[in-house]
Amino acid sequence: MTTDSLQSLESKEQPLSETANSEMGPREVWNRKNPPTEAVLIKNLKTTELTAREYRNTKARFYRLGNDIRLQPHVSELPPLGESVNHRHTTEAVIYIVSGSGHTIVSWDGTNPERIEWEEGDLFSFPVWMWHQHFNDSETETCRYLAVQDTFAIKALGLHQIERFPEGSTSD
Repeated sequence: MTTDSLQSLESKEQPLSETANSEMGPREVWNRKNPPTEAVLIKNLKTTELTAREYRNTKARFYRLGNDIRLQPHVSELPPLGESVNHRHTTEAVIYIVSGSGHTIVSWDGTNPERIEWEEGDLFSFPVWMWHQHFNDSETETCRYLAVQDTFAIKALGLHQIERFPEGSTSD
């Protein structure tokens, strides 16, 4: 087939690797019901409407901005004294705190946890495939964070995976 006759290529679902505690199934079901909002500009991340994401104990909205093919941002919200599930993923993530205050516990193996304190306006990150769990420290206010990840690129490579920390374990 020459370049002149190539109109398009068939798109197929990428096979996803599996682990014992994979979160990929619930995530893909949620993503099909709540596809990314496609836009060039999102106004006011503090008030944009979010949807319950029960499998993660958060509310969220995912975006595809400017037809991006590598980066996928999402806004997540934790209720007062809420906590996300402890998890890790094969995507890089940079997290900006839109509102509220709390902390994130990170560790490589579930032992020797480190605590990252954060508040509105802070920006942080941690290495790929590191366990992490986010906590809202307020008894009355929600907190929101913007995570920008290289999800689209990692999915295209067939390397996207999210794993939950083994049940009954906690690092906080």
